Amino acid sequence: MESGTRNYKVKTVVLVSGERLPMLLGTDGSPLFEATVYSLVELRARNRAANTIDACLRSLMLFYMFLDLRNIDLPKRLKNGSLLSLSEVEDLASFSRLSLESLSRPYDENSNDLQPTTVVSMEKHRMRLVSAKKNEEVLPSTAANRLRSIRDFLNWLSLDRLSRHGLPDSFRSRMEATRQTVCSAIDARLPSGKEHGPLGKREGLDPAAIRRMFQVIEPHSEDNPWDGSHSKHRNVLIIHWLYSLGLRRGELLGVRISDIDFQKGTVIVARRADDPNDPRRYQPNAKTRAREIPLSSGLLDMTRNYILQHRATMPGARKHDFLFVSTNGGPPLSIPSLNKIFNVLKAKCPDLPKNLCPHILRHTWNDRFSEEMDKNQVPEETEKKTRSYLMGWSETSNTATTYTRRHIRKRAQNVSLAMQKRMTEEDHYEE
Repeated sequence: MESGTRNYKVKTVVLVSGERLPMLLGTDGSPLFEATVYSLVELRARNRAANTIDACLRSLMLFYMFLDLRNIDLPKRLKNGSLLSLSEVEDLASFSRLSLESLSRPYDENSNDLQPTTVVSMEKHRMRLVSAKKNEEVLPSTAANRLRSIRDFLNWLSLDRLSRHGLPDSFRSRMEATRQTVCSAIDARLPSGKEHGPLGKREGLDPAAIRRMFQVIEPHSEDNPWDGSHSKHRNVLIIHWLYSLGLRRGELLGVRISDIDFQKGTVIVARRADDPNDPRRYQPNAKTRAREIPLSSGLLDMTRNYILQHRATMPGARKHDFLFVSTNGGPPLSIPSLNKIFNVLKAKCPDLPKNLCPHILRHTWNDRFSEEMDKNQVPEETEKKTRSYLMGWSETSNTATTYTRRHIRKRAQNVSLAMQKRMTEEDHYEE
C-alpha cells in the first residue's frame, strides 16, 4: 500500500527485523536522498514511531511539491548559502493548508494534452486555496505540524551544510543568517488552531445515537448493512469492544487471542511495535501504555462465540492469533478495513451521526466513565488516576480534557440552568 500524489509517494517497507520503515519516493520511484538520510539520522535514530516518520515524510512530500511548483532548486540554493525568501515562506504557509487529496489532482484527468509531469503554476494553486471548499483544507493544527516538519528539515539541511570543512567565513555567516531567518519566519506563520474554540470539536455520541447504533448492528436486524455471518458477528463484537473499553483502533486490531484470559476475565492491551509476526505492512499499534483491562461476562461470551463459531471458519485465521480477522480468507483485519466498517454503517443508516468512527466511541466511553464517577462521587484525583490507567495515559497526563467535552458541556449547562433558576426565585422572593 502506497500513498501520495502523482509525482511523489510515501511507501513503507518491512525490514527483516519486522521494523516498518516509511520512505519518500521521488518522481522516478527512487527514495529521495536528503529526505531518506534525514528520516534515518534524525527520526529513526531517535526511536520515533513508524507513524510519526510517515507523517513527517508526508509533510516533506508536500514541501517537494511546493519546490517543484515554484521551480526552486534547493540544492543549488544551499550551495549559495540561501534557502527561501520571505514571500516564498508566505506561499508555503498557504500551501500547507491544502489537503494532499486536492493537491493530487491539479490536472484535468480527461485531457490528453497534459502529461503526468505537467507542472501547474503557483498562481493557480493560490486561486485554488482561495476558492477551495472547506473539506479540501486541513485543520490548522495539521498545517502547523506540516510547517514544523518542514522547518526542522530545512534547519537540518542548513546545519549539515555548515558542518562541512573548508567553507569561507562569509558563506558561514550568510548561511547561518538565512537559517535563522527562515526558521523564524516559518514559526511566525504557524496556525494557532484556536480560532474555532471548543465549538465543533469531537464529542462522544448522545444516548439516542447509541441506542440507534446498537439497534442497527444486531446480526438479525433488518437494517444490518453487512453480508455473511462472520462479518455481522465480527462487526458487532468490534463495536462492543470499542464502546465498552474505549480502545484506539491500533489497540483493538493488535489484540491477540492469547492476550485474553477467559478465566480471569481480562485482556492485556500491549504495544508491540515492529512485530515481525504481524503480516500487515502498516501495523496497527498501541500509542499508549500497556495495561490489563477487565472484561464483563457478556463481552467475554460474545468474544468466545465469535472465536469458536465464526473466526474458526476463516482458513487463514489458523496462521495467527489476532482476534479480529478479514472475511477475505482470514488475515488480520487492517485499519482501512476497520474504517470501511463504519463507512458502510453510515451509508446504510444515514440517520446515524456523520462523524461516527472508531475514535468517537473512545470519546463516548470517557463520557460514560465521567457519569459513573459522578454517580459514585469518586474524588477528582482518584477519577483522574483511574481514567489514565484504563486509557493508557500517564497519571500526570491532561489528555482527558480532549475526551470529556460532552460531559463537561452538559455539566456546565446544568450548573448554569440551576443558577438561573435559583436567581429567578430569589428575584421573585425580593418582590
